[in-house]
Amino acid sequence: MAGFRRTRPRMPGLAHERSMGSSRAEGLLCPLSQQDQDAEPPDDNAVAARPRAALLDRHLLRGEKQAPSTGGGPFFYIGGTNGASLISSYCKSKGWQRIQDRRREDYTLKWCEVKSRDSYCSFREGDQLLYQLPNNKLLTTKTGLLNALREYSRVTNKTHKAALCAQAKSGKDATPAPQEFTRTSPEHLGPQRVLKMEEFFPETYRLDIKDEREAFFTLFDETQMWICKPSAANQGKGIFLLRNQEEVAALQAKTQSVEDDPIYRKMPCRAPQARVVQRYIQNPLLLDGKKFDVRSYLLIACAMPYMVFFGHGYARLTLSLYDPHSKDLSGHLTNQFMQKKNPLYALLKDDTVWSMDHLNHYINDKFRKAKGLPQDWVFTTFTYLPCSRSYACGGTGEILGVAQKQMQQIMAHCFLAVKSKLECKLGYFDLIGCDFLIDENFKVPLRCPRAVGASRQGHLYTP
Repeated sequence: MAGFRRTRPRMPGLAHERSMGSSRAEGLLCPLSQQDQDAEPPDDNAVAARPRAALLDRHLLRGEKQAPSTGGGPFFYIGGTNGASLISSYCKSKGWQRIQDRRREDYTLKWCEVKSRDSYCSFREGDQLLYQLPNNKLLTTKTGLLNALREYSRVTNKTHKAALCAQAKSGKDATPAPQEFTRTSPEHLGPQRVLKMEEFFPETYRLDIKDEREAFFTLFDETQMWICKPSAANQGKGIFLLRNQEEVAALQAKTQSVEDDPIYRKMPCRAPQARVVQRYIQNPLLLDGKKFDVRSYLLIACAMPYMVFFGHGYARLTLSLYDPHSKDLSGHLTNQFMQKKNPLYALLKDDTVWSMDHLNHYINDKFRKAKGLPQDWVFTTFTYLPCSRSYACGGTGEILGVAQKQMQQIMAHCFLAVKSKLECKLGYFDLIGCDFLIDENFKVPLRCPRAVGASRQGHLYTP
C-alpha cells in the first residue's frame, strides 16, 4: 500500500453530469438516432421545433442553466433524505424551485425514496420526470431478480431448442449452446455471448416456496456456508449465516412453526416471509485482509425508449479483518450501516471507501503479476467498456450494444431479463445500486441490485 494516496470520498454530480461515456464510466446500450450518432449538436432552430419533452431532455442532458425563476417554476419535489442535498443543489443551480407539498402536480422533477400510487396516477407523460419505475422490484428485490433470471434462462433455452429443430429440418450443422448465442452489436465491435446465470449468480433457493426450501434443507452439508437474506430488506437487516446442521435445523423448525400456526393457516395467501438462501462466497479477494465489494450504478435514464447507463462507483471495505468463521456480521457485510457498529468507525470511516483508481493501483501492485492480470485490470476488464458513446436499448428487445466487460455485461443481462415487464412511460427514470464481489480467482458474482432511494445509507456518496 506504500506510495498510494487514499482518495477521500466526494459527492458526484447527477448521473448525466458524470463521464458515463468515458473509458471509466460508460453507457450500456447505443441510441440509433442520427442526433446521437453525430458529433455536433443540432442547431437551435431544429431544437425549437421539437416537442416539449425533447426540449426538457435537451435542457437536462446539456446542463444549460435557466434564468432564476420569480415564481413560475420549473418546480421540483424531493421526498426523503438520501441524496436530497445533492439533487436540491443541482436543481437550484439551474434556477428550479423546490416545493414542499407532495400533493402538488405542477412539478417538473419528483424524487421520492418511497413510491406513491398517487404520483403515478397524476403523472403527465412527456412533461414530467418521476424517479423510480413503478415495478422496479422486479430488478431490485432478491426474489424478483431471481425469478426474472430463471425465466430469462428458460426463454434462452427454449430459443436454442427451436433453433436446433429448425436447423435439423434444413440439414444444417447443430446450433451452438445457449450460452454461445450472441446479441446484435455494432459491426466494429462484434457479437456478444449471452451469459449463463450460474456464471455470475450464486446458487440460490427461495424459502417461501416449499419445494425450494425442502430441496435446500436436503442438500445442505457442513462443507459449505450459506447466507440467508430477506427479499427486500436493506442495511444488512435480517441477514444471518448458516454454517452447520444445527443452524439449518433451527431455520427449518422456525419455518415449519410458522406454517403450523393457526393464524397463518387462515391467511388468504399463505407463504413464509420472502427470503432466499444463497451459497456464500467463502474465498473473497481481500484488500489488506479485509473483505470488500464494489458498488456500481445502473441509470435507467429514459424508459420510452429505454436508455440505460453504467457508472462504476467505488469499493466498500469492512473495518475488521475477514474471518470466514467469525459470527460478527460486520466482517462479512460491507455496507456502512454494519460498519458504523464498529467503535472505531468515526476514526476510520475513510478507510471503508476506496475510489476505483485506488482499487486499481492496489490490484496492480499486489495481484497483477501473481495472478497474470492485465495492467489496470479494474478498468480494462472489470469495469471497462471500450466505447466513448452512451448506449440505448431499442424497442425490439435486441441489444444494440457493445462488448461489455464483466460488470456491464452482468448488469445488461439483468436489465434484459426484466425489460419486457417493466412499466415504462416517457419521463420515468431510475437509479439502481448494484453490488459486486470479486473472489480470489477474480471471478465476479453479483449481489442483489437495489433502488438507490431504498436506503438512507448514502448510496449517492461516492468517490
